[in-house]
Amino acid sequence: MDQTNEPSLESAIREEAGRVIADIARKEAAEIKKLNDTYAAELEDFKIKTMARTETRIRQESSKVENRAGLDLKKFKLRSVEAFISRMVADVAEEIRDNPHYKKFLLAAISDAIGRIPAGAEVRLKSEDLARERDIREALEIAAGTREIAMVEDKTIMWGGCIIVDVAGGRIFDSTIERIYFKKSSAIRREAMTLLNNPPVSKG
Repeated sequence: MDQTNEPSLESAIREEAGRVIADIARKEAAEIKKLNDTYAAELEDFKIKTMARTETRIRQESSKVENRAGLDLKKFKLRSVEAFISRMVADVAEEIRDNPHYKKFLLAAISDAIGRIPAGAEVRLKSEDLARERDIREALEIAAGTREIAMVEDKTIMWGGCIIVDVAGGRIFDSTIERIYFKKSSAIRREAMTLLNNPPVSKG
């Protein structure tokens, strides 16, 4: 065997092996780069989609919060109006009972109801109005005749007025200030809201 060719063969093998290894390394690097680019693109796409979903969710939640805040504000305003009206009506009711016209209203309401009741009746009054019993009975002398009329305290009457009960017929005539207020409450609320939204301009 010719030994002079061994070094050149060995060198050729090394060179070929080097080229193959280099080629494999280049292909591997290209594949790795391709995979990295693919992963980077997928990651970027995921980030974009996630951000889009997040922004959409944030907008939805923000919209919900804004709507809730708007509703809560309206509720707060309504509660404030209700509290304001309740205080105002309670104060006015106290003043009404001190007004000379209140006695006329009370006597007229009782006389009207008694006039429509054929038998006995029960007159329910706020405790403070029981002090007017003598005036009430004097006013009922003609309307009541010989019918039995009972005067009793009714603690459910907070502001004033009266409740007349037809003992035999079971009918109830409600002429309390609370009942009058209830019938007019919608108009009172509208007026109160108008005043709160458009307060009068002070002239000075």
